[in-house]
Order: sequence, then C-alpha cells, then structure tokens
Amino acid sequence: MEQSGQRRKKRAVKKKKKHSVVLNIALIAAVICFVGSAGYLIRYYYTNFKAEANIDQLEEMIVQNDTETAVETFENGESETVYTKYDELRAQNDDLIGWVSVDGTPLSYPVMYTPEDGQYYLHRNFEKEYEYSGLPFVDERCSIRPASQNIIIYGHNMSSQTMFSTLLKYEDPDYFQEHPIIRFDTIYEEGQYQIAFVMHGKAYMEGEEGYRYYNFIDPASEEEFNDHIAHFRELSLYDTGVDVSYDDHFIMLSTCEYSQKNGRMVVVAKKIESAQ
Repeated sequence: MEQSGQRRKKRAVKKKKKHSVVLNIALIAAVICFVGSAGYLIRYYYTNFKAEANIDQLEEMIVQNDTETAVETFENGESETVYTKYDELRAQNDDLIGWVSVDGTPLSYPVMYTPEDGQYYLHRNFEKEYEYSGLPFVDERCSIRPASQNIIIYGHNMSSQTMFSTLLKYEDPDYFQEHPIIRFDTIYEEGQYQIAFVMHGKAYMEGEEGYRYYNFIDPASEEEFNDHIAHFRELSLYDTGVDVSYDDHFIMLSTCEYSQKNGRMVVVAKKIESAQ
C-alpha cells in the first residue's frame, strides 16, 4: 500500500511538471507573438511617419509663384506651357503630374501619372523605391492634357490615417459640409472642385456583374453621361445638393473601404473654377 501511494504521488508530481512545462511554453509563445506584433506595429507606424515627413519635404519644394509659367519644347518639336513652381520636384521625378489637397485636412499629396504602367506608384515613393503606402496616382486610361472629362486618382486607405484614409470621413455629411472643396493642381492648370457625390462603390473581378464606377472617364454621349450620374445617385451616401451637367469636368478620388468585399470609398467632385 505504501509503495502504491508513493507511485501515485510520483505520477502526480510528474503530471504537474508536464503541465508547468506546457504553460511555460505557451507563455513563451505568447511573449514571442506579442513582441513580434509590437515590432511589426512599430515598424509600420515608423515607416508611415517617415513617408509623411518625406511628403512634407516635397511640398516645401513647391515654389509659391502661383501664375508663373514656362514653355517646354520636346525633341519632336511640340511644346507645352507648364507651371514653374513644380520645376524642382519634376527635376527629381517627372512622373509628377500635380498635387491634390483638401484645406483643413491631412490630405495633401503629390499625384503621379504613368500611363505606360498605371499602377507603378501603388507601392513606390517619390524616389521610385518600394514603400507600401505608395503615392496617389492617376488612372492610366485618363488624359491630363487635354484633360479627360473625369480624372480618376487612386490612393491607399492607410490604418495610420494617412494617404486617402481621410476620404472615409466623408461618410459623415457634417464632414462634407466642413470640407466641400478639393483642390487639384496639375503642372498645366490649377483648379478647385466642388464635391458632388460621396459613395460606396466596388471593384469587380473580370466576369463579375455590377456597375463599375471607374469606367466614368470620357462618356461618349450625354446619354452615357446621364447613365453614370444615375448610378452615382443610387450609390451616394447622402444628397450633397450639388447639381452636375454634361458640360462639367470632374475628378474622382478612390480608396479602399471595408463594408463589403473589394469595397471602395469614392468622392466625385466637379470643377468650379480654374485658379489663377
């Protein structure tokens, strides 16, 4: 009986030790996961902080001479008039096509244009190096000069509240009332745009059925234009009270949103004046 009791006691001690080892392993694994996650978050936010600091430096390089222009002549003999205030930036990277901003918000970024490789700046910075946040860029199907009736600009919705994450705030109509104007200056022309539609769209896979908001670029007819506008009204989160017509020109800012699979937050604004 005594030996049997000792064996039970040994088994209990052994079982307790095994349980303790399992707990220690689980604790170590949890610590490793925590440290790994914390390290990832630190790197993520530091990278985004650094990217925003670089954007601020780029913005400081814009010369505030407002209306001063110069004529550029190309090898084929063609010429065009461009704003000289972007000269220093374009000397570094001539993919720059302009700057988009909304007063009183963090949204103020260079806009890139590479029609030969539309998504080149999806994950590249101004130095053309890899950077997850990338830079806002124009849809390669759009034309800048002469300007398409609608110019689409894409940008990331970053959890660090940078890039086009600001667009999600337009889900609140009060935010729209406070920030109704988008400024989009290109190297050829400066302009202000009144927000007309705030909507949730979707990026459809090839073969999927559904309305593709991003095909609104150069409607072939007034009927096609009106069809797009009818869809915009259906998708809109609220009525902005802004009227649009076939003669208007637009910009469209688009970023990801997560209320649906492949969801997009889309803000459409009509041109109200060319800033001189």
